[in-house]
Amino acid sequence: MLSDKLRNFLDPSLFRIDIYDNKIHICNYKRIISLGSSKITIKTNDKKVSLIGREFSLNKLADKEILIIGNLESLEIKDE
Repeated sequence: MLSDKLRNFLDPSLFRIDIYDNKIHICNYKRIISLGSSKITIKTNDKKVSLIGREFSLNKLADKEILIIGNLESLEIKDE
């Protein structure tokens, strides 16, 4: 139903990842598992998200929000 989709989209407590040119913005993650220049792995409530790419650097780190600069080549999402 459309109202359920809209509620899920607007819920500020849900995990969200936005991908832009050379930037990745992640909100509402549980913890950072690993942080490297070519791979970053994030844990959500029920998934493990891995970003694979080049020249990753952490640009902003706030409570449950990070901004990563770099060249994303692939994204892996696995159920946990």
